[in-house]
This record gives sequence, structure tokens and C-alpha cells, in this order.
Amino acid sequence: MEATGVSLGKAALGGALGYATSKAAEEIALQLGVERDVNFIRDELQMMQSFLMTADEEQSQNKVLATWVNQIGALAYKVEDSLMDFGLHSEKKPFWGCIPRNPGDRRRIAKEVKQLRAEVEDVSNRNLRYRLIKESSASKPTVAEEQASIAGAAMFGINEARVIAMWGTSSDLGKTSAIQKVYDDPKVLKMFGFCAWIRLMHPFSPQEFLRSLVWQFYGNYHDEVGKPEQERRVGAEILANMEKMDQRDLARMCNVELCRNSYLVVINDLVTIEEWHFIKKLFPDNKKHSRIIVSTQQAEIASLCTENPYQVSELEQLSCDQTIYLFHTKLQNSKQQTSMDGVRVAMHDTNDKARLATSEEKPKAMHASCSAEPISDSNIVTTTKKNTSMSTGEIQEEDQEPNNAGAEKAHNPTVRKKVDRSRTLTLADGLLCGRETEKSFVIKLVGQPDHNQGRKVISVWGMGGLGKTTLVRSIYRNQELGGWKRAWATALRPFNPEVLLRDLAWQLQNTVQEDPARATTTGVQKKNVSGMKLQELKQELARLLTEKKCLIVLDDISSTSEWELVKQCLDNAERIIVTTREKKIAEHCSREVRNMYPLGVLKYDEALDLFIKKVFKDNIVKTDLAPAIMEQARVTLQKCGGLPLAITTIGGFLATKPKTAIEWRKMNECISSELEINPELMTIKSILMRSYDGLPYHLKYAFLYLSIFPEDHRIRWGRLMRRWIAEGYSRDMLGITAAELCRRYFDELLDRSMILPGEGIDQYKQKINSCQLHDMIREICVSKAREENLVFTLEERCCLSKTQGAIRHLVIGSNWKRDKDVLESMLDLSHVRSLTVFGEWRSFFISENMRFVRVLDLEDTLGLRDHHLDQIGQLRHLKYLSFRGCCNIFCLPNSFGNLRHLETLDVRGTRISELPTIITDLRKLQNLHADDYVDRFGVRVEDDIVDKYQGYIDRISTGKRCSVLLSSSHVFLRPQVLDAGLNRYDIFNLYRFQERNLDGIILPKGIGKLKALHALGAVDVSGRNGNATVKEFGELTQLRKLKVGGLSYRNINELWSAIADHNQLQSLSVEIGDPNEDRNELDGCFGEGLLPPSSLENLALHGKLVNVTEWIHRLQNLSKLVLKRSRLEQDDAIQAIGVLPNIAVLRLQFNSFMGAQLHFQGSSFPSLLVLWFDRLDKLRSVLFEEGTMPKLELLQIGVCTELKVISGLPALKSLKEIQLPKNGDSYFNEILEVQKDGYRYYSKIFEVQREQVERQVAEHVRVNIVD
Repeated sequence: MEATGVSLGKAALGGALGYATSKAAEEIALQLGVERDVNFIRDELQMMQSFLMTADEEQSQNKVLATWVNQIGALAYKVEDSLMDFGLHSEKKPFWGCIPRNPGDRRRIAKEVKQLRAEVEDVSNRNLRYRLIKESSASKPTVAEEQASIAGAAMFGINEARVIAMWGTSSDLGKTSAIQKVYDDPKVLKMFGFCAWIRLMHPFSPQEFLRSLVWQFYGNYHDEVGKPEQERRVGAEILANMEKMDQRDLARMCNVELCRNSYLVVINDLVTIEEWHFIKKLFPDNKKHSRIIVSTQQAEIASLCTENPYQVSELEQLSCDQTIYLFHTKLQNSKQQTSMDGVRVAMHDTNDKARLATSEEKPKAMHASCSAEPISDSNIVTTTKKNTSMSTGEIQEEDQEPNNAGAEKAHNPTVRKKVDRSRTLTLADGLLCGRETEKSFVIKLVGQPDHNQGRKVISVWGMGGLGKTTLVRSIYRNQELGGWKRAWATALRPFNPEVLLRDLAWQLQNTVQEDPARATTTGVQKKNVSGMKLQELKQELARLLTEKKCLIVLDDISSTSEWELVKQCLDNAERIIVTTREKKIAEHCSREVRNMYPLGVLKYDEALDLFIKKVFKDNIVKTDLAPAIMEQARVTLQKCGGLPLAITTIGGFLATKPKTAIEWRKMNECISSELEINPELMTIKSILMRSYDGLPYHLKYAFLYLSIFPEDHRIRWGRLMRRWIAEGYSRDMLGITAAELCRRYFDELLDRSMILPGEGIDQYKQKINSCQLHDMIREICVSKAREENLVFTLEERCCLSKTQGAIRHLVIGSNWKRDKDVLESMLDLSHVRSLTVFGEWRSFFISENMRFVRVLDLEDTLGLRDHHLDQIGQLRHLKYLSFRGCCNIFCLPNSFGNLRHLETLDVRGTRISELPTIITDLRKLQNLHADDYVDRFGVRVEDDIVDKYQGYIDRISTGKRCSVLLSSSHVFLRPQVLDAGLNRYDIFNLYRFQERNLDGIILPKGIGKLKALHALGAVDVSGRNGNATVKEFGELTQLRKLKVGGLSYRNINELWSAIADHNQLQSLSVEIGDPNEDRNELDGCFGEGLLPPSSLENLALHGKLVNVTEWIHRLQNLSKLVLKRSRLEQDDAIQAIGVLPNIAVLRLQFNSFMGAQLHFQGSSFPSLLVLWFDRLDKLRSVLFEEGTMPKLELLQIGVCTELKVISGLPALKSLKEIQLPKNGDSYFNEILEVQKDGYRYYSKIFEVQREQVERQVAEHVRVNIVD
């Protein structure tokens, strides 16, 4: 587990280095003449990052190191801010094109860079001065030294050619640094005639591999001093002619030199065994102690590269699920002696391992011999520093030693304390409330031993504190399971697979039928298993698993590597139940979704039952409680969020207190503080902290950022993603975009149960599109973010006295009293990077000190007016700006031209109908989001000044019959009619405002200059500049998403021509301005020379279609299709759509289909998940043939007033839900007020539809009536 400070330090350094190494920073340094100092700063930051990467778990907890890390983080922020600030000065244009602007700025910047360099140098020297990395672990070599010892020792003492494979579960940073240490060692290089380091290309190119090999061999040889002149000349000639050589010549040249010289070759990033088979043939065994070091991210590849029998050593654990292992040839002698770096070391066999004496000798001896247990059959990793005799089933209290602890210490002085699992068992068996369904489901999955179902791995997963262990133990003991032979093992920390397997063998050998936490046995029985060698242990375990059908429980598996290390030894186990916190581990273990069970939180009634049982000990029932007590219980359970751990812990605490509403209210009001300081409640935090501690550093940073959002807030994926990118948490990398990387972070947090999925889901991508934080998880998130000065929230009862240091992210809560003096005098705002406002806006929220703000998020802020926006133009570093939901914004000021770094502008939900010309100066803009008319004005809010003042102004205008300027002056002269939030500028904009029926915003000329745009829309092109705007779309070649409306037959052809070659366009929405105009055909121009982009995944067409069958087949990547007012009369178009292989969502709305029958034929729509048809006024019947839509899960039937026959529903084998319209649909309200008979007619139609549906569907299909 890595300390939060170290994780945040790594993330801060990553952000600073990301900008410092960019081309923009290099250009700025060159222009300002400070490139040498900037290069020095960059190099020093890289060294600091390397130091932090090599700091191990114990060092991460060192307070001295933590202080240094905090200083590094602050310095990294300062470096990044300063470099970006210097960039603003370099952007200033000279007077008249030749006279430099503000030459004094250059001198000031040069001085600041010198000062910054001095600060960097001082912080860097502090590590050397205080020996921070080494001081915290003086009893053992540093990680870098241990890595060098392992790789170095593997190269001594054996004449045959050897292959050493290094496997890391994630990043190759640790592997590369370990190999580099040896590769650069002069002592090592002297042992080899040729050396080469090759990173493989993908796809693999044999000729390029050989060319690189020859180049390095002869290039290095040519440069060596003291080599014969003739040999050097030959090498030079070979290098000169190498480009002309084919693959055969290169291979022959390699073979000649490799046969007569010793060689050291490093092969980085090996991916497939086929690549290795080609490479291996090139390297002969010349009996000259040659070495090949292979680096890979796949354990199977590492094992296949190494000669059998082989061994594996744990080199370094970077995090809980990122470990580096070393695969190498097994040492055959029981004891050997060799020397390494002048130190004599003993190489022990596995039986002598426990007798390694001192802590200083042990790492070198272990690494020199690579003395992990041989695992040629099982990939098991063991090391001497782990306890090998204590049963994992014996769960000890923290202060209690195991029965044989004394003997163990005498025999092996390296015994380490195990992680205690006894306190993570959240519920006693008698308190297993609300889990009957879950229990029955898993018991059914396990089945009876006499049922021949084959091997099955069942995973129960979910966030910490849900009671996974309690549930599985209840199942494990259940008599309904019959005659399974059972064994239970808990994965302790640090994980030792040998201990776990030995414990399983012991239980099965002694026919243990009970949870080992309660089992007892004799020392003789235990000793028989513990004395076995690993191979004997594996054979005994295999025998026991085949002797009788066995049920094995592996509790608390925390990484896929742990499962990989034990699964092969359990191949003969009929049933295995795994509990884990992470979805990806459950998927990895079970392989089949049907064998995975996601354990959720308790429903309210179940949570209340559990809470009352815990508080009142079954001495009372719910109906006997006073309303005031029940209300406080409701508040408590809302905080607990259905988490059994929190419910039982808090319930147990309240059981010892007076059972009054006043006492419970006190606890609810200070629950955050109680979780921090109350020993009885700290168990909640300690258990949930395990999930947080297991996060890699980049995910810790992303997770803590979520503390910005209020309790129970629904966090939209798009909003979070764009904010993460603006903050620098994610950047474009080779082969992956910043948005895709953010999605990985988001999904991993979901899989680790650190965030909960929201209600919405992107149906065509099957992705969660919003999330929430569980209240208890949020307490940890807020606490850690505040502790690291990462996020500070101004809210009611916030403690300002504890605020120290620079604030990075400032949040203004809706319940804060808006005190200007507090904001300006008590907080250091000079380093704020993001400002997020919830509730009412005040003009003093933006301060002159906020020079480095990158994110300004004002979504749904009340009281924001046009005259407030001029202040925003001062925030020149701004990358993300959102006014979403601020309905009283009518226009953007010219000062927005200063925002040259802006990447995202979101004006959805505002009344901005036209963008100013200065928007074309924002050349880095990537996302421009706006609404069409329906989305913008569909919902009114209480802060809407149009509703408040429009009527008054209209009366003035009508009465005086005067101009806009004159009539508005009546308001200017009557300031008493205005509330405090408006000025005359706002009133004038309000007066100019007209709620035009636009299909988006109007863009200025020159929009084609914004080459970086990825997302644009909605845009209205019905105005006088519409045709010019459509043509400029052709210059926006980076577009991924485009929404355009107001089209007509005059410019629809130009639109398709403009975007025809946009091969990155994934989402497109096109809307005709007047769908009743016969000439307005969306696809009338399609033919051989003009077709929609084939890259489209999401397509919405609002308008008449006439040639669907001619072009729809081109869209093979299409996943979602929405048709409105398309007026298709024959179902041949529907059948053509049904042939598309990837279509997952189909929506037919507003007379998109004008036929009487929708007939879905067999084998059509093979991937469809959601079908929705609505407002198809002529549709009378729907028929589903057998075999159609095999994956359809949701059928939505809207208001189709003539629809009377729905048949073939049983053919939809995967159907889970059907949604039908409510009788009094709001669409008919105006008609129904006049035509009462019509209402009865429509009601009868809806009843007929519902009866037909319910008669056909199976019990598992839900039928819901929706508005």
C-alpha cells in the first residue's frame, strides 16, 4: 500500500513533466532564451520521479520522506504553472511586427526561471543531504540495489547460454530500470563481446529486428578503443552497406558473429511466442556464458522463454496488483558459492531457505541464487520473507500470536505479521439480513456433488463492507449443499501462495468440514503437511481433490496475479468460490458471467431490519418506535447507503447510548468527525481504506478529484472526463486518446467499487454514463483530499483554521453564506487550478489572485448574469468552461478572446443563440457544446429572468409604441423593478432576446479556423451565413461528433460533400428545418460519388429519406440509428437496416415509418439490444418472426394510436423488459380537453396493447407503464 502523499507526488510530477517535455514548452523556452535552465529543471524532475517510483511500501510510510514528497508536489505544480505563464508572454505579438513587446518581461522571466531552477536544485539536494530513500530502510538494500543484484547474479557462474525473462503485470518502468542497471555496469559489459538492446516493433518485423541487431553490434564495436584497425574498418563497411542487405544477408552476418563471441542481448516488449520462436533461432549456444534478457507483460510468454525446469522470483511489488517477477533456469545444486561485486554469497536450495540468517545477507543470497520455489508446473512464487507454516485459515486477533509462533520465530527469524481478517467479518451469521435471495442464488450455482456439471469457479464480488465473507461462510456451512468435501483459505497480506495451498491440503487431508477459523487439530496432523516439499504438496493436493468432489473457498483475492499463482493447483476442484472486491478479478476467475454474482447494498427495509436488530437486540419491532426516532434512523441509514458494515458498526455504537432522537441526531450531525476519531466506528474507515490503498497512484488522484462534487450528486461521465483532461490527468498517447484513457480510469474505478454506477446508461455502447460516490466512500475521499490540500470546500461549518498551504481545487457549496472577507482574506487563492460553484453566484468569487485556474465549472449556478462574464476573460489559462443550465446568459463578451488555451466550452441550457466572431481566435478549442431550441427552452427554472421581466417590458413597449432603446430606458430609469443581480447591460440583452425556433447556435464566419474541434453542436445553418458555415465544416477534419440543424435542399448537398472525407467522424445528427417541404430530402443526393462517412457509429436523421437501401449498407460500424419524420412507406428500408451487423439501438419516431405493418424477419438485427418506436400514426401491427433480434433486451412502445396487433414476442429470446405508454399521455392533453371521446378511444387502444403484450411474454420479462 502506497502512502497518499507519494501517490499525489507522482501524479503532480507526471503533470509537470508532461508539460515540461512538450513541444510547446520547448518552443517557449527557446523564444525566451531560457532553454538551458528549463532543460535542467525537466531533468531534475525526472530524477525525482524515478526516486519516487523506487520508493517501496515501508518508505512510503516514512514521515521524513512524506515531507519531502509534499515539497516535490508543490514544486511540480509551481514549475508547471510558471512554464504555462511564461507561455502567455511568448504569445504576445510584437508592435508593428518587429518591435518586441515588453522587453522587461523577458528579463523578469529569465530571473524567475533562475529562481525556479535554484528551488528545484535545493529540493533535489535535500534527498542527498538527508539520504531520504535509504534512511527509511537501512536494514536492507534499496530496491534499485536489489534489482541490480538479481539481474547481476543471474549472469554469473554458468557457461551455457541462458535466457532470463522478466514479467511485469503492468507498466514496464520497473523492468526497464532493473535491466538498465546491469546493462550499463562496466563490469558486466567486459564479460561480453557484443551487447544490444532492442525494443520490438508491433507488428513484429524480422528484417528490422536483424538490422537493429547488426547496427548495435558493429556500431558499438566500431566505437570501442583498442580494437584492431582492420576489424574496425570492416565494421564500418558493414554499417555503410547495411541498408542494401536483405533479411538473409543480415541473418547470416548475425550468425557468424554470435557463434564466435559472447553476447548480451536485451529484448524489450515481447508479445507473442511466435516472435520468440523466430528470435531464439538466431542465437546459438556457443558455451561462452552468453545471456538473453526478455521483458514481457505476459507470464506465459516469460515461462516459455526460459529453459525447463525454471524458477521464478518476486523482484518488486509496485502496488497491490503490479508486481515484477524474474523467470530463470532452476539451480540444481543444493549449495553453490559464487561472488558478485566482490561479495561471497551462498546459493541455497529450497530446503535451506528458511535458515538464511541476517536481514542484510538474506536479500543478496536470495537474489543471487534466485531461490524462489521451482514452479515449472504451477507458476507459484514464494520468498523467504514470508511465513510458511501458519495456516491461512487460522485468523488471529491483532494482539494474539498463533499457537506455534514461538517455535516459528526460533526456526525462522523472518516471520512477519499477517493481515488480520477477523475484524473484516462484518456480520455474525445470525445478522445475515436481507441476503436470502443472494444466498439461494449462489447455493444453486454450487449445486450438489452428485450433479455432474464439471469444474466451476463462482465469484462473489463487491465493495468492501458488503458482507461477502459472511454470506459465503453462511453458504459454506449450509446443509443444503450436501456431501461436498470442503476447505476454506483466506488470502493474507503479504500474499504467499505456498502457505495458502499448504493450508488447503491440510484441511482436505484431515477432512475438515468447518470454517478453519473455528477448527482445531493436533500438531502432528499439521506437521505432516508442513514438512512436505512443494512438489509433494502439489501431488498430495491433486490426490485429495480427485479423491472426493471438493468445494474450495478462496476468500479476499485482491489481484489477478494471485489467482494465476494458485489456479493450476486447483484444476481438479469441482467447485471454487472466490470473494473479491474487483469486477475484473471476478471476470478473470470465473470467465463466464453466469458464474459471477455482484453483491449489492441492502434495500431500505432490509437495512432498517438489520439496524434495529443491532441497536435493540431483537427486543423491539419497528412499529413500536416513535416517529422522531424513525426519522433519525432514516437519516442514519441514508448515510450508511445500505452498507452492512456501516449499519452494524453504527448500530452497535448506538446500542450503548441512550435511545433517544436527540442522541441520534447528535451522532448524525457529526458523523464525519465520529468516523475519524471514534474508536468504535474507525473499523468502517479502516476496512474501506483497503480499497483506496490498493489503487495505483494515477487512480488515487482521479478518485480524490471526485470529492469536488456534493453528497449524492450524480456525476456525468462527459463532464468528469473533460475536467480530467483539462487538469492534465489524461493525455493523448500513442494509439490511445486522452478520452479513451479517461474511460479506462472510470471503468477501473467502477470495477473496483470505488464509485457506483448512476441511473443512466449509454445503450448503444453499453457504457455507464454517470456515477455517484457511496456516502461512506465519499467520507474517505473528502478526508484524504482535504488532508493533502487537494480540494477545499467552502460550506456551512467548514473549518478554515485548519486550512494550510496552497489550495488546488476550490469548491463553493450551495449552503455557504457567501462571505467576501472569508474568501479574500483567509484563503490562499494564488494556486487554485479549478473553481466549481454550486448554488448562487457572486461576483467576488473570481479573484485577481486566481491566475492559474484551468477549470471553471458553473453548471446550474443561479444568479449568473451577462455582466459577470467579463471577469472570466482574465483567466487566461482556462481550459474548461461550463455555463450549462445557466438560463440567464444571452451572449458572450469580447474578452473571451483572451482564452487562447480553452479546450471545452459548454453553453447548453443558456439563451446564447449566436456566438461572437472572437470565438474563431480560440484555436485550441476541442469541444463546443450548445442546444437546439427544444433542449434549451423545454424546462424553466425559478431563476428565469425572461419569465420574470419579459411581460413587464412588453407592456411598456406596447403602451409607448417605441423602439427597443426607448422602451428599455423606462426600465433603466426604474432600477427598483430590478433585482440585485441585474444591471442595465443585462436588461438590454434581455430586450434584444427573441426565442427563435432555432435548431442550434449560429456560428460566425471563420469557424473553419478551429482545426482542433472534436465535438461541435448543435449548429443552426438556416440563416444568411448558413451555406458558408456548412462549407467550412469541410476544414474541421478532426471532428468526432457533429450536430447540425436548419438544413434545406439548398445546402444539404454541401453538407454531405463537406464531411464525406471525415474519417474520424463517429457521431452525426442531421435535421431538416422544414420536414414538410417535399424538396427537403436528406439522402436524395447520395450516389456512387457521394456517401456518408463509413466511420459513423451513431447516426440521427430528422427528415425525409428516399434512398435508404442504396447507402445504408456502407455503414458497417453503425451501432445506433435514430430516424424522425423520415416518412418511409415500405419496410424494405427496415430490412436493409436489419442486415447491419453492429446495430444495437434503433429508434423510429415521429412518422419515420408510414406503413401499416412492421415486419421483422428471421435473422435480421443480429446485435440489436434496444428497439423503440413512437408516434408512428399509421402503424397497425408489429410482427416478430422466429430468429429475429436474438439479443434484444428492451422493447419500448410509445404512443402509436392505430397499433392494435403485436405478435411474435415469444420469438425474442433475450427480452428482459417492455415499456408501454401511460393512458393519459401528455402528448394528447390539448386534444383530450376538447375531445373527451377521443380519450376513451386512446385508452382502449392502450389497454389492447397491454393485454396482448402480457399474454405473450414470459414471467421473467418486466412490463412497465411509463409516462
